[in-house]
Amino acid sequence: MAPKPLGKAVENRLAGPRKKVAILGGGIAALSAAFELTSQPGWKDAYEISVYQTGWRLGGKGASGRNPDMSDRIEEHGLHIWMGFYANAIGMMRKCYEELARPQGSPLARWSDAFKPHHFIVAEEQVDGRWIHWPYDAPRSSALARLPAPWDYVRMMLDSMRSFFHRSTLFAALAPRKDAVPPDEAVTPARQTASVLQKHNIALPDSEPGYLDAAADLARAVPQSPALQLVQDHYAITWLLRRFIAWLWSKLAERVEQSDEARRLWIMLDLGYANVAGVLADGVLFDGFDAIDDRDYQAWLRQHGASEITIRSALIRGLYDFVFAMVHGDPARPSFAAGAALRLILRTAYGYDEAIMWKMQAGMGDAVFAPLYEVLRKRGVQFHFFHRVKNLGLSPDKQAIATIRIGRQVTLKQPEYEPLVTVKGLLCWPNRPLYDQIQRGEELREQGINLESSWTTWQDAEELTLRSGQDFDLVVLGISLGALPHVCPELIAASARWRSMIAHVQTIATQSLQLWMIPDLAHLGWNLRSPVVTAYEEPLETWADMTQTLPRENWPSNEQPGSIAYFCGPLDDPEPIPPFSEHDFPDREARRVRRTAAEWLRRATGHLWPAATSAAKPAALDWSLLFDRSGKAGEARLNQQFWRANVEPSDRYVISAAGSTRHRLKPDQSGFGHLYLAGDWTRNGLNVGCVEAAVMSGRQAARAISGALQTIPGESDL
Repeated sequence: MAPKPLGKAVENRLAGPRKKVAILGGGIAALSAAFELTSQPGWKDAYEISVYQTGWRLGGKGASGRNPDMSDRIEEHGLHIWMGFYANAIGMMRKCYEELARPQGSPLARWSDAFKPHHFIVAEEQVDGRWIHWPYDAPRSSALARLPAPWDYVRMMLDSMRSFFHRSTLFAALAPRKDAVPPDEAVTPARQTASVLQKHNIALPDSEPGYLDAAADLARAVPQSPALQLVQDHYAITWLLRRFIAWLWSKLAERVEQSDEARRLWIMLDLGYANVAGVLADGVLFDGFDAIDDRDYQAWLRQHGASEITIRSALIRGLYDFVFAMVHGDPARPSFAAGAALRLILRTAYGYDEAIMWKMQAGMGDAVFAPLYEVLRKRGVQFHFFHRVKNLGLSPDKQAIATIRIGRQVTLKQPEYEPLVTVKGLLCWPNRPLYDQIQRGEELREQGINLESSWTTWQDAEELTLRSGQDFDLVVLGISLGALPHVCPELIAASARWRSMIAHVQTIATQSLQLWMIPDLAHLGWNLRSPVVTAYEEPLETWADMTQTLPRENWPSNEQPGSIAYFCGPLDDPEPIPPFSEHDFPDREARRVRRTAAEWLRRATGHLWPAATSAAKPAALDWSLLFDRSGKAGEARLNQQFWRANVEPSDRYVISAAGSTRHRLKPDQSGFGHLYLAGDWTRNGLNVGCVEAAVMSGRQAARAISGALQTIPGESDL
């Protein structure tokens, strides 16, 4: 197949002098920029690309490592599951695996071996002080030609509302015979709506439930382009929905607390109503979802008529939990920009191909970052591990990046660090440096030095200064937002836009817990399929069964766990965060996570795993069910599990608080010469903390460098 023709801008850049590109950071955004740049034909004639990474592994917030002391078990930074709408991230990994071309039959040889579709989700409802499972089996989806636009979503939401209502077992019991507003009623809104319906050859409903059908039919009848629609069309849809919802509440008000089906029917239809009404009222059809990002999503729903039952529901709590949408990690202070929230909901529900989620069949480091490293290295990208970026220096006129100061953390015994280990035939990242490749490696091991920590006592082996025009021509800043105040103080001081971003785009710490259990799911008492669970008890409110990774770990065949559970949640921040001279801070926070996990398991296990508790303590975990080859008893068995406090600046999660979107910088608008930005903290079109936003941003940075004219899926709502 002949390569696609290049645009003139790309041809000119390829024909110019070869540029040195310094990519700072080794997370998914940075590597996406490298992957995009090196996917262009003839890229080696245009660029020399170097990646500078702290410590011994790639991955950023998505890094994982194998623990050789624990049968090479997988230890993650957190719970990572890819959403089905991740068109850019999934597309990149499909290409990566195709190029990697592992031998057939080898571990994770193909994309389809490394990622498996997942359809089953459970939200946890709390009703009258008790928890109730709300399961959802997402349908399989066919491939989308493109992501839907806002008006497509309006139609889809209305169709879904109609389908959900008509499929409900309550439908027949609720439907009245003849209680609709007659066509000749002398009420102006009714007459206006009747006129709009007649114009589109839609009959005025003869029963109140028919108003929902009429609204859905009208949305299908008006022109596809919002520019060709009339205000009267939007008004009629909203009026029909409002009347339907008022009638529905009159029928369900006394049932929602007693009946799971009535409550869920109300929440689904009320949420759909408020979303549609808000989209039609607030300019989203013409300006995109960013137009409503100055408001919190819950407040926006309330403004457009949603009930408190809906706003407090498991669906909304689960949404906020999914993106840790809380200021300083405090569940009592939720904040999620309405447009970013609604965009995420709609892409999740309607924008996926095949599966709503994809589960990796090994650690994220194994399934994502090792393949990317292998492919990029073979392409010719240079990787510099143990290079800690300390400062970006500006030119005298404060207009461009002039220097990059880097601490080389260690001295290698060989020219290049070889970072991967093999576990059961699969190349993986270890959970610690490979000390035999490092001078003073035994000292690092004996002292338990964490080279990924900003609070480390370790002194860099030497300091380097990279200079513009000599060591680099272009810079991709792929370091996460939480670290930027520490590495970019000159940029922040020189730019009001940078100061605004740092002040308004917030980050929070998170915590994660991994449990290796002796019983399988059924013997723990979970009587549904392998789930992803959200909206449960704070602070470890999200749980996923990750037993699918067990075959990739190296347990003895006669002694291995029966199931693996991952939990995650926010970690409330100490204020202020202590200085890096307070070296024991990460250890203190890790001990806090351990205490939190123990307390949570004592009070919250019973609902999820009723067979994993005792009659004397029906809410508490039976510690003997934790897999522990050391033979410890009681709560001490928890010490053989894995927990993590993500408090490092670059590990902190970027939240999308109300009013913050306009303060984000775009990847190609850093405001400084030579500098491009890559990360989920940029204004990339998705604007939430996730893999897809990071990959989109990396691709946008690469596009700005190369001059390529391609459109990146999902970067525009319209």
